[in-house]
Amino acid sequence: MDGTALFVSVGTVFIAQMNEIDLGIGEYATIIVTATAASVASASVPSAALVLILIVLTSVNLPSEDVTLLFAIDWLVDRFRTTNNMLGDCYTAAIVEYWSQGELEAMDAETNAESHYHNDVEKAADLAPLVTRQHDTDPEPLLHDPPLLLTGGDTSMTNGKIVNNGDIKVEVEVPSQNTTKI
Repeated sequence: MDGTALFVSVGTVFIAQMNEIDLGIGEYATIIVTATAASVASASVPSAALVLILIVLTSVNLPSEDVTLLFAIDWLVDRFRTTNNMLGDCYTAAIVEYWSQGELEAMDAETNAESHYHNDVEKAADLAPLVTRQHDTDPEPLLHDPPLLLTGGDTSMTNGKIVNNGDIKVEVEVPSQNTTKI
């Protein structure tokens, strides 16, 4: 939370200068330590720095009445704090990755040594029946011949055609016999 620590520190010094209060080296050290500890311990929620700045102001005996000026610009400053936090996280991730590159390669080599199948085509062929189905040379049809006559109520089915004994006639197509198994 670099952005929060910077905002709390700068905001505290701004309020001290606005009230014409001179800070000594001890107060600056207290501001730095308190702002850093508070920003590390705080949750990363929007506008959490406003609560933290009140804590830092009371730790160095500065008036907290002027914090309302910081409340007015907090929405805009919060966007800059978020950008600063993300940039700091990106730099940290890049540095840690660079320093531990040898260890990461050793871990990858160890993982590949323990693996049973290292993209080996011959061993992967053993798993092929689980993934794809082999085509038969003589496929069987999925559907058999439809019944010649299907009756029920006023409707009958003759040679793939549904015939209604009333005025309405409906035809149904029967799939061809060349359908193969999946």
